[in-house]
Amino acid sequence: MEKIEEPTVLFGKSKWIWAADATKKNSNVIMRRTFSFGQNKPPQRAFCRAACDTHYYLFVNGNAVVWNGGFNRSEQRAYYDEFDIANYLTKGDNIIVVFCQYYGNDGRDLVCSPRAGFIFECNDLDIYSDSSFMVYENEAFQTPRSTNCCYAGFNVNYDAAHEGPIQNVYDPAYNITQFKPATVLASYPDDVLGVVSLRPVPLEKFSPQPVIAKFKKTTDQFDGDTYIITLPREMRVTPYMEVAGNGQEVITITTDRTECMGCFGDETSTYKAHSVKYTTKPTLNVYEGMLPMVGSVLYFTMPRTVKVVKLGYRELGFNTMPTLSYQADCEQLDKLFAKAVNTLYQSMGSTLMDTPERERTMWLGDASIAARALYLVYYDAAPLVKKVLDDIIEYSDDDTLYSCVPGNVPVDIPSHGLIALSDYGIFGAYRNHTTDVDFLRVNYEKLCNYIMKWDMTEHGVALRDGTRRWYDNLYNVDELLLENALYYNSCKFLKELGSVVGNNDYEEELDDRMVNIAEFIESTWDGLGYTTREDCYDDRANAFVALSGLIPDDRKAAVARLLSATVSASPYMEWAVLQALCALGRCDAARTRFDTRYSVAAADESTTLGEDFNGYGTHCQSYQSAVIFEAIELFGGISVKDGASKITITPDFTATHDFRAELKLASGALEVRYKYSPTKTDIIIDNRTTAKVELVIAPEHIGRTVDRRTIVLNKGKNKFSV
Repeated sequence: MEKIEEPTVLFGKSKWIWAADATKKNSNVIMRRTFSFGQNKPPQRAFCRAACDTHYYLFVNGNAVVWNGGFNRSEQRAYYDEFDIANYLTKGDNIIVVFCQYYGNDGRDLVCSPRAGFIFECNDLDIYSDSSFMVYENEAFQTPRSTNCCYAGFNVNYDAAHEGPIQNVYDPAYNITQFKPATVLASYPDDVLGVVSLRPVPLEKFSPQPVIAKFKKTTDQFDGDTYIITLPREMRVTPYMEVAGNGQEVITITTDRTECMGCFGDETSTYKAHSVKYTTKPTLNVYEGMLPMVGSVLYFTMPRTVKVVKLGYRELGFNTMPTLSYQADCEQLDKLFAKAVNTLYQSMGSTLMDTPERERTMWLGDASIAARALYLVYYDAAPLVKKVLDDIIEYSDDDTLYSCVPGNVPVDIPSHGLIALSDYGIFGAYRNHTTDVDFLRVNYEKLCNYIMKWDMTEHGVALRDGTRRWYDNLYNVDELLLENALYYNSCKFLKELGSVVGNNDYEEELDDRMVNIAEFIESTWDGLGYTTREDCYDDRANAFVALSGLIPDDRKAAVARLLSATVSASPYMEWAVLQALCALGRCDAARTRFDTRYSVAAADESTTLGEDFNGYGTHCQSYQSAVIFEAIELFGGISVKDGASKITITPDFTATHDFRAELKLASGALEVRYKYSPTKTDIIIDNRTTAKVELVIAPEHIGRTVDRRTIVLNKGKNKFSV
């Protein structure tokens, strides 16, 4: 077929299409488009673009090409996908089949348009979405059941008796009379669905075919039979089943994480994720769910009259592979590290989710922790951090930095904003791991204006409520000290960032505020620690005071002692306590605390790390990816700064002995190995970066008398024996 010239306008020959009623919530339509090459050989390129509100699943000649397409949109921005279908084309007749969903309801992860729509173009094949697409609304999707999950979409309520003759939908020769020409809604762009942008991250990867799994069967005299598929790890899946039934039997499909408890002030709540209720038709039922579900175990529960033929799933997830290899001398640490990597991976989607189980939204504090870890593990997934930052900036009306965007209820949590704007937050991670200074330069004023929303008093910064005030687990929190310490960290970061981007307009104001806060924090010292409360010391507040660099040398031992003895922090802020201990010269104490606090998580059988140290709340929480940078940066002593142009390696053998990490950074690849013995320590660093890489040898870290020195490393392999 002759290649068609691409129009100069995106979707210039295409129309937004759907079934007759494009405003119906929970609408599920099937679209078909046949075409033929006759006896000609198919082209080697068939480049396509598609967009949908809300999601679509595209097949070519029965082969799944796009799974869970349609990037979650925000109020301001919608997206289109790009992909090539040439490998799936054959001589003769061909068919494109698209399963489209329109939610019609918002969530913390998504804002829906007022109506549905699908648009498609393939200039190479001269195929454009219009009335040549045949459409059928699948009435098997009945009125959805209610759910109290926080993300968009509905529970599936599927009655196979109403699905119509769609079994031959992939056969281009089969004329299904129930399919009618698509309803043309509008030309692109229109006033409802708006202008679309190219999705900033790859399409999700998925199992090309359903994985037919082994299962265990349990029987209950009331509930019938339950077929249990244990997944290789916690992951996102869509279910698949082939069963024979008599009709009207009800099958439910859930996971072990369909019900998820709240935590930290919300302990009595139970959140129910989406599930499937399937009602059989007589004889064979083939059902492939397109509702992503999360868990470690998949359950199919059904009456005993139903005969199971096949059960399985497709795995789906972010299209990346780890670019970090890591190994320590401790089985517990290695196990926790693997769990943290899977936790992070399951939290990567259209945003950096706080958890895939309960909310699937972006919280600034959670995303800051996840971003630090992501740059170390998934170099190829770095654009996801930029996408999160773009969302934050787009929603920042009145210069407020919101969590839960894109979503229907943006949330201003001051403490999250302060963490995001500290050297340890998402903007700091972007500064340290990318060379994109222009983004920070353009938005520097907005970031500073956000900081100026806090009122200063004669004694430090005043607490700011925002939408709500939230710090950690809400227990024993020294709010006044913690917010002031966080604020100082943010001012310090923004002052340094101003020097980088060449903007000193806020320098004097930031200096004045830092002096004021430093004086206030000094006034809270009582000889044992820093506190504004008579009844307790807060490890989190003291940790951020330490990370501010405000503790005199003669007090460091006392604060380190306090941080070793006080354990109020949840995993959300535990990283700050560990990092503070290392900054105070007690990496050994940090490692001891880490091993103790994570002992329960290391011992359990879960393949992810959850919201709480003791198993409450979610089982997969993105801030637990802090374990990754704790292992690499704190215990491994690897510091990456200034767009990965400055790398400092400071081995501390009071925290770890044998250690190996190979990283891919913006400046190149770096491999670091330590081999420790009481009398001799080998340090091998293979520097394949363009960065300035320094090795710092300190006797207090080596554990015996050695010369203190800093060595600038050559490119290539550097080997030292100490």
